[in-house]
Amino acid sequence: MYINLNDLGDIGGKKNVSMEIEIADLNFRDQEVEIKDDIKLEIEIYHTSDSFLVEGEMEVNLILSCSRCLENYRSSALIEISEEVLKKDMEDLEKLFIDEIIVDNIILSLPIKPLCSEDCKGLCPQCGQDLNEAECDCEIESIDPRLEKLKEFYDD
Repeated sequence: MYINLNDLGDIGGKKNVSMEIEIADLNFRDQEVEIKDDIKLEIEIYHTSDSFLVEGEMEVNLILSCSRCLENYRSSALIEISEEVLKKDMEDLEKLFIDEIIVDNIILSLPIKPLCSEDCKGLCPQCGQDLNEAECDCEIESIDPRLEKLKEFYDD
């Protein structure tokens, strides 16, 4: 999506932009990130001598996959935007391509380890039972591999 910069004026000019944008779902780190609703964008564009400065915020609703239990969950975020677009990198100084700025800021706001909740118990490593729904009967014995040889001492 392009934003028309004709009405921005000379250097020092400012333009307020308020809109809703539909963006396709993203693939990031071999994982699909679904964008649930339109993105609400509130930005100001400043005209400088060498660039256009884009500042503001966007509200986005995402569907992410929990890294512990693998269930999809909804995540809402209010993302601050502060980008400088150099005039020498633009094809047309009368139009600003905003999609790349939006996608980059969404990716930067994604959690490193997405969790559906802080107390998510995840999956049983032996049987795969979702431990948030029910307990399993598996006995999980966790032994430090460096001390495993000492277990033989008590086998007698």
